[in-house]
Amino acid sequence: MNSPLASVIVPVYNVSPYLSECAASICGQTYSNLEIILVDDGSSDGGGALCDELAEKDPRVQVIHQENRGVSAARNAGLNAASGTYVYFVDGDDWVKKTLVEETAAVMERGGYDCCTWGHTLEDGESVYFGRRREIVFRFPAEEEKRRFLCRWVVPCRLDWSVCNRVFRREIIQRNGLRFAEEQALFEDLDFSFRYLACCQSLYYLPKGLYAYRQHGASALHISALQAWSANLLRMVWRQDRELSGQPLFQPFYVYVGTVLAVLLDNFMKGRTAEQGLTQAAACLRACGEWEYLLEQAGMAVEDRRGIQKICGRRLGGQVFGFYWYLRTGDPAAYLRANRVQVCYTALRDLKNKLPYGWRK
Repeated sequence: MNSPLASVIVPVYNVSPYLSECAASICGQTYSNLEIILVDDGSSDGGGALCDELAEKDPRVQVIHQENRGVSAARNAGLNAASGTYVYFVDGDDWVKKTLVEETAAVMERGGYDCCTWGHTLEDGESVYFGRRREIVFRFPAEEEKRRFLCRWVVPCRLDWSVCNRVFRREIIQRNGLRFAEEQALFEDLDFSFRYLACCQSLYYLPKGLYAYRQHGASALHISALQAWSANLLRMVWRQDRELSGQPLFQPFYVYVGTVLAVLLDNFMKGRTAEQGLTQAAACLRACGEWEYLLEQAGMAVEDRRGIQKICGRRLGGQVFGFYWYLRTGDPAAYLRANRVQVCYTALRDLKNKLPYGWRK
């Protein structure tokens, strides 16, 4: 029996020094039934011509040329052209392990999962693995379980936000009209993953570093400032609120908004006291122009402390409620208590990770 067709979408914008290695890692997959879609997003470094050369060498490669419109538009162009059962995304300056498609497509076929996700390595002079150490199977027989999964695992980045660490079923993407938000300058991965996983009934986590991220000076990870993070996250949740909040799964929506804010707040805490982080986060959010929206969300949330903890769990729920309480009242006590619990938990987790494997129980 023939293996299902897998579509690999690669947005290409000014990554010529890395594109050949990226393409070779895809073309050299042990799983051969591929269509490889290179989307030249108006590259000015000869990337478009290089894409055409790669297509001449491998008939599985097709090239789309378009004016520069950003990574989301490039991925959408790839989705519009894709015809595979499974969809993968690879950035043009990264590369993948040669067994990526074979291993993950086998998981999807064997278990009938709606999504498979995996770990990654960070390549910066050395290869460092980021990801979980054990396989995990998630199933959502009811909306309550899925709501908890989205708030406890997806938004807090416990399964990574990147679409490059997942294989998607194209049928689910098409049936639900899913595309990347082209107006979203940052966090487009989180937005797409969140909306896709909200449509899923199952997910399998494969504890392997099958994707290699290359870190270099032009990476978005290095040029994103906290102000830009704040503005883009707020823009994302405000749009999601308009699009999703009428559905039962996303009720109450302030829980999702608060979970996103709690993740953002972690970045303000680095190198600062909790009090300083709170002050700077609130000032940054106020400057983003959606302050009244946040206060409206906070007003509803402070009346539902137990509901927030039921969905998010005690640790994360305490942080979500505490930050909302601070935004609403200016009193930091609730957040500081929750933050102390989280700091202790993180320290214990890090200590456990340093122990020999047999002691990790």
